[in-house]
Amino acid sequence: MKQTMIVISDYIEGAPVVASVRYAGLMKHFMEQYRLIVVNDRKCGPAPSRFAAINYKYDTPSSTFTQTMVGGEPSGRGIKQLIEGVLRNKWTITAWRNYKYSSYAFRRMNIRLFRELDACLEQNEVSAVFLTIPDVYGLYIIDHIKRIAPGIPVVIEIRDIINHNIGEGQPRQAYRRAERMIPRLADAIVAVSQGIRQHYELEQERPSIRLIRNGYDEEPFRNCVYQRVSDNVRELTMAHIGSIYKGRNIHALIEGLQLFHERTGIRIKLKVAGLLDQQAARDLSNVNMTGDGVTVEIVGSVRHEAAASLLKEADVAVILTHTKGSDYAIPGKTYEYIGACKPILAVTADRELVELVHGRYGICAGHHRDSVADGLADLIAREFDFSGRSAFSRTNQAEQILAMIGEHIRGATQKRVKRV
Repeated sequence: MKQTMIVISDYIEGAPVVASVRYAGLMKHFMEQYRLIVVNDRKCGPAPSRFAAINYKYDTPSSTFTQTMVGGEPSGRGIKQLIEGVLRNKWTITAWRNYKYSSYAFRRMNIRLFRELDACLEQNEVSAVFLTIPDVYGLYIIDHIKRIAPGIPVVIEIRDIINHNIGEGQPRQAYRRAERMIPRLADAIVAVSQGIRQHYELEQERPSIRLIRNGYDEEPFRNCVYQRVSDNVRELTMAHIGSIYKGRNIHALIEGLQLFHERTGIRIKLKVAGLLDQQAARDLSNVNMTGDGVTVEIVGSVRHEAAASLLKEADVAVILTHTKGSDYAIPGKTYEYIGACKPILAVTADRELVELVHGRYGICAGHHRDSVADGLADLIAREFDFSGRSAFSRTNQAEQILAMIGEHIRGATQKRVKRV
């Protein structure tokens, strides 16, 4: 008989985002060993997860002025947009987000969930809990579980630090409180990058931390082989998988591609399988797109199978990160690009991403037009080696996580036996 494990996640399968794809990829492996009870954000997956024997949903606060995503064109002007312009300032957003991400607001909205979890823990022998963050809400759920059943081992996977500085109006108070909960709640931490590992190793009292990198699903990319861009190429197709938001610099990318075209005469088609937030949509609309040297197609949100097909048809894969840079996260799409054997043009100042990609799987460029143009010219002149891509497979990732969970279940069992 399988042991039971609780999995807490924001996304479940079925959403057109990388987090949903990675959830499904990991759960396929998890359910082979465990009976799964899933707790997820209702906004990120209202339907029951097919991997769960039981699926509870949690609710989160939302606002009329929460950032919206569009398909490439800024939304029309009106009274709502004018009011939003007044309210969307750093101080108002910070105050709202400190409430939105607070334990107080979450507990008020999820009284029913906590009652369901109480009954669940009473009726089921739970062997472990696995939480994936940077979403703070799962920590509040873990805190409740630990109060009722302190002996259940908890493994927390950290995909990005909680208290980040990307964008304005971040709720520092709520983020700091959430980060301080991690050493108290976690029996072990999975860090998906070395930067994340180092960040949480600074804590004086900390659980064990293991570096287990993200991965890609093997099935869509099983037959992919690397093809160098031809020396005689007259047109390049480039693909960006995922939405563009939070200050990702699409303006500098497009201007850099235009400069590359001016220098080489090579036409470029950029396809974005995702949406644009309001800032990205404005940035795109402000670029002079006259002529046919560079064309941009916002495909919109599509299922993973369609996004994978678009990626496999491209010559070059594109990554855009925030202009401020990060020492922590590596975008999940990076591993999909590696799985598809596509050379990567990353417009980034992110240390971890540069260390993984530059010169190995592609070229990293700065957030200005000359660097983008130079980077793309460098990329098409080189050859890259994807022969070791299986190290980033979802199977490899899942096996390492499962081994870690198993270790802590055995450790908890031995402690119970000793007490008896």
